[in-house]
Parts: sequence; C-alpha cells; structure tokens
Amino acid sequence: MSTLLTGLGLGRLLHRAAHAPNPRRRWLIRGAAGATVLVALGAAAYALPIPFLDRLVADQVVERVSAQVSCAQVTVGGDRLLAQALSGTLSEVQLTVPDATLSGVQHASFTATLHDVSQPAADQTHVGAMNAAITIGFANMPTVEGTTAPTYRRADDGGLTVETVVPAEASENVKAKLFLKMRIAGDSAEAVPQQLEIFGKKVAAAKASSLTGGVRKQDLPELPAGVTYRSISPRTDGLHVALAGVATQALNTLPTQVGDQTVTYSAADGLLGISTAIKVEPIIDVPLTIRAEPRLDGDSLTLVPRLVHILGKDRETDDFLSKIVLSQIDEKDLTRKLPELPSGVRYQKVAVDPQGVHVTVGGTTIQSFSVLKQPEGGQPTTFGAEGGFLTASTKGSKQDTKIQLYAQPKITGNTLDISPREIEMFGTRFPAATVLSQVKSAPTTYPLQELPANLDYQSVEVTPTGLLIKLEGKDVTLAKGALGGGSC
Repeated sequence: MSTLLTGLGLGRLLHRAAHAPNPRRRWLIRGAAGATVLVALGAAAYALPIPFLDRLVADQVVERVSAQVSCAQVTVGGDRLLAQALSGTLSEVQLTVPDATLSGVQHASFTATLHDVSQPAADQTHVGAMNAAITIGFANMPTVEGTTAPTYRRADDGGLTVETVVPAEASENVKAKLFLKMRIAGDSAEAVPQQLEIFGKKVAAAKASSLTGGVRKQDLPELPAGVTYRSISPRTDGLHVALAGVATQALNTLPTQVGDQTVTYSAADGLLGISTAIKVEPIIDVPLTIRAEPRLDGDSLTLVPRLVHILGKDRETDDFLSKIVLSQIDEKDLTRKLPELPSGVRYQKVAVDPQGVHVTVGGTTIQSFSVLKQPEGGQPTTFGAEGGFLTASTKGSKQDTKIQLYAQPKITGNTLDISPREIEMFGTRFPAATVLSQVKSAPTTYPLQELPANLDYQSVEVTPTGLLIKLEGKDVTLAKGALGGGSC
C-alpha cells in the first residue's frame, strides 16, 4: 500500500475485514467470498462513489493535511475519494488559513487550491499545480513605529490611495515660493498670498493656506498730513513705493519768532505776509509787513521778499525804506529746512493762501526687500519679485503636512512595491519623483516571504478592503509548515 493509504488507516481497515475469526470448514468459502468482495470493492472504488468510505477517507485526509499546514481549514474535493486514496494522489485539496502572520503582517488570510496532491515523504507534500492568494486588509498594513498610521483605500481607477502625514522634519529640503500681491491700506503695506510654487507647480494659495498663512501687514513710515501712499510694486530691485499729496501748514502754526523779532502771518495774492515792528530812526517801533514769495530750494523752504508794506504803502525791495527794513533781517531766518523725504520723493512746489503754506510732495521711493519683516515662527524667508508679485522663498517646514499617495501596486520578485506615481497635496497632484526628491519618504516596498521552488508571486490586486496577492505554481514540493508562513 502507498504511504498515503497507510497513513489514512485504510490498510488496517481492510486487514481486519479479511481476517475475522470463522470455522475452518467455512474459511475457504468465506475467504474466497471475502477476496471477491475486496476485489469488487477496489474495482467499485474507481468507478462508483461509496459515501461511507468517502466520508471516512475525507476525514482522514483532512487530519493528515492539517498536520502539514498549521491552522488550516481543509476541504477535499473531487469524486471517489477512496479511489484517490488508493492511487496515492488527491485530485483537489482546498486550504484556508483565515488569520496568519505572513511576510511580517500579523493578520492576513491565505487560501489555496491544490491539484494532484501526494505525500512522497512524511514531512513533504507534492502538488501538481496550485493557485493561492494572500489577503491583507488595509487595517493590517504595516506601519512605521512612531508615525501616524496611513489610511488606505481603493482608488476609482483600481489603484491604491494612501493618506498619510509627512512630519515637519521630513520636509527640511522642500523648497517653496509664495507669490503675494501687494497693496496699500492706509499707512500700511499688505501682502496677500496668491499662489504657492512647490514641486515645480503653482497652486492657489487658498488651497495651501496651512503653509501660506493669511494677509501679511507691515506699517509704513508716517507721512505729513495731506500726503498719502498711493501704490506699492515689487520689482527686481526692491519695493517701489509711490506717494503724493500736499502737506499744509496753517499760518497760526508757523514760527512766531524770526530772528529777534516777534511776527504774525497773513496771506494775500500768493504772498506770505510777515508782520512785525522794527526801529527806524528817528521812529520807534514802526509797524510793517514783509510780503514774501515762498520758494522751494531742494528740501528747504525759503521766503523771498517781494514787497515791504511800511508807512501805509507797499514798496519794492529796492526802495530806500525797504532796504533799511530788510537789512535788519538775516536771510537765514527766512529759510527753513523741511522734513527729510525718502529717496526718490521730492518737494515739488509750494503755494500760500489764508489756509496756510501748501507744499506738494510726490515721487517713488525704492526700498530694499530687507525692510520686510520675517514671518514670526516661520522658516527664514528670502524676498524677491517676479511677474509683478512679491515672492517669499523658503526651505523646509515647521509643521506636518497631509498628503495622498496614488500607486499601482506590483510584485517584483519577492517584494511588494506600492511606490506612488503621484502625490497630492493642497488639492494638486505632483509627480511622485519630484516630491520624493525633496521629502524623506516612509518605506514603500515590503519584502514577502520566500516561496518554495516553482511557486511564484504573480500579481497584486487592490480590493475595496485590502490587497490580494496571487501565487501560482506547478510541480511544487512543500515542506511541512511551508503554507501559512508562520504563526496563526
């Protein structure tokens, strides 16, 4: 008898049937009849199913196979199991290991259909052909210790989507450039995020608000009343800030002391009247008014006398009395330094009327990007200009970033590869190679356990609940414990 038959105990069963105690004179008749029955049984086993024996054989086969494959649920297929057992080869055996540790995954299931199964040795099983599958649920996918567990799901195209978090320390080489639109808001400059350039693409700032932040505001130097900031434009050489307006100084705020004279002011016909009283021999304290034309001389305001009103009459400056009056006034007392203006901004003209002295200011000053404040708590930022926008370039990140990976899993040799083709962040997909050139990635390849000769991993399929890894082989010899791959 074959090893399989002996193992199933069928030899003992038939031996007992053939050697039951009988009277001697009936032994030959009954022995011949028993032999005839055995022959008939053996012949019938190949042609007809025998339910009782098939159940017995099936139970014995399940017991034997279960000893070879720990934790397995075994089903024997095919007809005429007694005939299969007598031949030493089972036509079909189905195995299911519902919860086993496979390739480092603690909870995976294994199913296999084996054809033409025999047992050439006590610790070996030979399989003519087999198809098998390992199922790994998304919830049981391996994770890196100390990191947020990824979330897996099946993508609409049948691929794999992985939602995970890139820790800040993994993004230290990420280069980002933020484009901001600048505007004037009162005495402040505001920079409003528009786009973020990262990994070779531009995305709307609203999609990347976690990185771009909100409107950035910076106070500008205070300007005289009547002068306002008009625009701010980032250019390659700096910030071009335009301002214009008319600064007015009311007459009653002008200096009341000119030299050693106390004065008051009035205005008429575009001239500033400076009234005082001076000593003109032999007259004491003669009231007079010097009518002067205000004139700009760079950043100085000079009052140029045009008339002197004395003794009830306006007199030209070359008049005898006018000369006496003007000789008592130091010219420097008629010149006043105006507040310093930024480079590129000029005092353009001056006029006077009863409301005051009006100085028109205008121009564009260029400020270095260094005047811009560094973001609080952020990465060091380099400012520049591009396409009319202010650019803020940084490297690295101080916060974790949520991303999605899109992959088509594949089997290469004994390795499961779920390396992404694309990575999505801020609602935009980027080529994975571009992202991973700057971001330190968690492992995306996983070693699978070694398989016996002639049994190979064929493919991996993404199902709604996990990964299905398929195996195939022909003429495979399995050692005890080879299937199921470890603990269960």
